[in-house]
Amino acid sequence: MNVKHFPYPPKALSDFLRQSAWGNQPSGLYPSEGLSANVTPILEAIAAKYSLAQRNVLQTVFSEQMHGALTNAQQANINLLGNPNAFTVVTGQQIHIGLGPAYVLYKIVSAINYCNHLKVAHPNRHFVPVFWMATEDHDVEEIAYFNVNQEKYTWDTSWTTAVGDMPTSDLTGLFDWLEVHLGGGEAVKLRIQSARNLYMAPGATLASTTQHWLSELFGAFGLLVLDPRDVRLKQMAKPLFEEALQGDAMLEAFQLSTDALKKSNQIPPAHVGQSLLFWMDEQRRVRIEKNADGFHTIDGSLAWSADQMNQVVSSEDITHLSPNVLLRPLYQQAILPCVAYVGGPSEYLYWLQTPKAFALGDLVAPQLLHRKGGVILTPSQRKKLDKLQLPMMSYFEEVETLKQNIIAKELGDNELLSSIDQTQSVLESQLKTLYGWKSPLLGEAKKQVDAFVKWNRKMGQSATDAFVESKFSAETWGAIAQILTSNFSLTNPQERRIFWVQYYFLYGQDWIDDLAKSVEYADHQAFFVVEP
Repeated sequence: MNVKHFPYPPKALSDFLRQSAWGNQPSGLYPSEGLSANVTPILEAIAAKYSLAQRNVLQTVFSEQMHGALTNAQQANINLLGNPNAFTVVTGQQIHIGLGPAYVLYKIVSAINYCNHLKVAHPNRHFVPVFWMATEDHDVEEIAYFNVNQEKYTWDTSWTTAVGDMPTSDLTGLFDWLEVHLGGGEAVKLRIQSARNLYMAPGATLASTTQHWLSELFGAFGLLVLDPRDVRLKQMAKPLFEEALQGDAMLEAFQLSTDALKKSNQIPPAHVGQSLLFWMDEQRRVRIEKNADGFHTIDGSLAWSADQMNQVVSSEDITHLSPNVLLRPLYQQAILPCVAYVGGPSEYLYWLQTPKAFALGDLVAPQLLHRKGGVILTPSQRKKLDKLQLPMMSYFEEVETLKQNIIAKELGDNELLSSIDQTQSVLESQLKTLYGWKSPLLGEAKKQVDAFVKWNRKMGQSATDAFVESKFSAETWGAIAQILTSNFSLTNPQERRIFWVQYYFLYGQDWIDDLAKSVEYADHQAFFVVEP
């Protein structure tokens, strides 16, 4: 495997996000400062707040949820969580029928490698990578498909509630489809069959299969995979849920941070509405709002007096309370000793709406880090690109722009067309001198000059294109253009379209291990290109 690191591609992030991701958040937006920040205050604050009782609960939950064959590294990390000097580095994602697009993989390897980075900086402390499964989401369309080689499989399902509870027994069609579209030899078929067996196991759900599979794939690196719906975890967050149910103060805190974000000329990703919690059961996931009589779901199906809601929060029924996208970061910090969260650009903006709410909830805000990004190239694709002999970052230009850059490189900035421009400027200047500024003949003369220049530019462009085509045939350039469009588009990035599990099926566990070992988390070298 060949992995090379680069600065994050130009134009891939807004200027604001690019700056904040590397430690330059506008004052007052977020207390953490990026990768190079001194995390010692965060570590000390968490150590002071996160109790031994909480750690014991967390150890129990992980042991029960990940009850399969744990690796030595995973068991060691569960044991470490009982240590006051142990902390988590968290990333997460809505769970997907195929573990998700490539950026999910990049989140995981970023979290794993940042743990290693922190361990070097703080050798007397311990850092555990955790993947947070967003099992309570209900947007099924976002997770019920799989892409391979520009072909798409779509799971036709009527499921409408929490995606974590979706049974996977009727996904056998996905694995039939993968066998056809991936091809490969016997080893590929065996890996697909192994995944099929996992999904077809009695009682398997999307949450259980995701947890088991991620644990298996990243077990050597000690990754722990968490389903946050456990009632014991939600009971740990009781004070937070009580504050959120009261509404006014917490909503105002989110709004203050959102207003600060607006002043930075950013459009916040999440509207601060009138509620922060959902009621979730087998039939529904619907917002809870406060009213004069107590609380009700906005669809009118359920209602509680203040005393009844207190009973909900104080009982196992608290498991039905589900935090919304703004409250979720606070819930995370209420149940985990999390020193850093690794997220993508959308999540980054969510988190920037939380600082005031963290202060109100008396919770420690973690360091906020942008995940690494990447492009996966096949050896044949890289061979074709090598013919261009251009810097890697130039491949992120629009295809036509890149073609013009090649022309400039080969022709010395296209002296022919430059000379035509200079001729136009000289002629127009002479015409003004000859006819005067106000002469009616000047306009007619300029038309003739424009026509002359237009014709010459057309001929010059044709000559230039002919030169390029002599170096890159139409077939060759077409193949290169396809590689660029498929892999280096900033409007439709590869990491959001391709599914990383296909490379596991094709190349095996070694491909996962090699990538995780090769991707280093370093300031500004936040992008990598990998060849299987």
